[in-house]
Amino acid sequence: MKSAGVLLHISSLPSKYGIGSMGHEAYEFVDFLKRTGNKIWQILPIGPTSFGDSPYASTSAFAFNPYFIDLELLKEEGLLNENDLPPLKEVTRVNYEELFNTRETILHKAYLNKNKVLEEFQKFVSEENYWLEDFATYSILKKEHTYKPWFYWYDDFKYKKPGSIAWVKNEYNSQIEEYKFYQFLAYRQYFKLKEYANSKGIEILGDIPIYCAYDSSDVWANPELFLLNPDLTPTFVAGCPPDAFTEDGQLWGNPIYNYAKMREDNYAWWVKRVKHSLKLFDMLRIDHFRGFESYYAIPYGDKTARNGHWEKGPDYQLFEAISQECPKANIVAENLGFLTPEVNELLAKCKYPGMHIFQFELGYEDIVPLKGPYKANNVFYTGTHDNQTITSYYNSLKLREKTIVDKLCKISFYDRPNLKIIEYVMKQNCNYAIIPLQDYLGLDDLSRMNIPSTTGGINWQYEIGRASCRERV
Repeated sequence: MKSAGVLLHISSLPSKYGIGSMGHEAYEFVDFLKRTGNKIWQILPIGPTSFGDSPYASTSAFAFNPYFIDLELLKEEGLLNENDLPPLKEVTRVNYEELFNTRETILHKAYLNKNKVLEEFQKFVSEENYWLEDFATYSILKKEHTYKPWFYWYDDFKYKKPGSIAWVKNEYNSQIEEYKFYQFLAYRQYFKLKEYANSKGIEILGDIPIYCAYDSSDVWANPELFLLNPDLTPTFVAGCPPDAFTEDGQLWGNPIYNYAKMREDNYAWWVKRVKHSLKLFDMLRIDHFRGFESYYAIPYGDKTARNGHWEKGPDYQLFEAISQECPKANIVAENLGFLTPEVNELLAKCKYPGMHIFQFELGYEDIVPLKGPYKANNVFYTGTHDNQTITSYYNSLKLREKTIVDKLCKISFYDRPNLKIIEYVMKQNCNYAIIPLQDYLGLDDLSRMNIPSTTGGINWQYEIGRASCRERV
C-alpha cells in the first residue's frame, strides 16, 4: 500500500520561543497529517548542533537537541514557572545565537526542580548511560574550555587521561548530571509525541548522517574507531570528488571510520547507533549510503577535495551485523549522487528502499522526460532539505525544460505548478511519496532549508508561521 508523507524538521514548526519544539504545535502538526491522509512525518537529524547549526554535524550521534524541549510543557508539569518563560514573539527564522545565549539558563531552572521527576530521570540515566556519560562529560568540558572543539582542549582532557577525567566527574558532578537531565527532558517529550503520532497512524521517519562531526563526543570518546594520527588529527577526511557541478569537489571534513578496527567486534558501535535510532523512529533514513560500499578519502589539511581517492567500505558486512541485532529494521537508503553497479548491488542485497528526487530525474530528450520507470521499493520526493523549493525550481527552468515538465505533469496556464508536480510524484509506482511542506505551500527559495556547501545565510533557519500554514494549506 502506498503511503504519503511530509518533510518538516522539528525546528521548523511554529514557535513562540524562537525554534520549533515538541509541544502543542507538534501535536497539531500530527493532527494535520492525519486530516490530510498522510502516513509519514519525516524529520532531519535530531542531535545537538554546533558551529554552522547543521543537524548533519552534531556533537553526538545519540544525544537530542535540547533546543527542541518545549518550555510550556515544562511549565504545565511544574518544572518551570510562568515567569521563567522568555517573552513571546512571532519569529520567521530560527536565531541559533540567541538560543545559545539564553536557553540553557531557562533549562537550568527546570533542573532545580528535578526531584519532581527524579525516579523517571534515574531510570533514564540507567538505561542510556552507554552514551550519556560520555556526552555529558564532553559537554561540561567543552563549556569549561569556552566551547572550543575537544582537539583544542588541554592535553589531559583531549587525550582523556583517566585521572583527569575522574577529577572532572567528581568536581563537576552536578553539572554533568544537569546535562543528563536535559537529555532526559528531550527524550521524555519526544517519546510522548511519538506515541501520540503512532496512535494517529503516523510513522516518524528519522535521519542519521553517515559520518560523525570531528568535534563530537563520539570521536572524543572513541578515537580508536576513527582514522586518527597519534596527535588525534585525522589522517583522512570525508567528502565528494569533483564533478560537473563542483570543480573542486566537496570537502566535508568529517574523520573517516576505522573500519578495520570496527570489524573486530562486528561493527558494535554502528549496531548500537542504528538500534538506538530505531527506538526513536519508525523508519530510518541513512544519509550517503554509497559511502558504505566505497568512500572518498581526502588527505587531512587539503583545502579542496581534488586529491582524494576511493577506498573500499565495509559493504554488506556492516548491514548483516545490523540485521542480526535489528532484523525488522525499516531503513531508507539515501542513494543519490555518483553510483556504481557495486552500490546498486549493495542496495539490492540490503533490500532497502532508495530515493528519487523529481528535480534530479528530468531527462534530456522529449521522448524520455524522466529517468524512470520507477520500482515500487523507493521513496519519491519533489525535493529534500538540500534542494530548491519546487516552486523556485520550476521558475528557474529554461523554456525547453519547462515545456517538458508542463507536458509531463499536465500543467496549464491556470494551474499552480507546485501542486501539479506533487500530484505527478504521488502517482508514480513508488511505495512512498514524501513532500517538503514548503512545496505544498508554494514557497520560493527564501524558505528553503539548506544550500549545500555553504555556511551562514539562511541555512537551517526556516520556520513555518502559523498564519502561513492556516491560510495556504
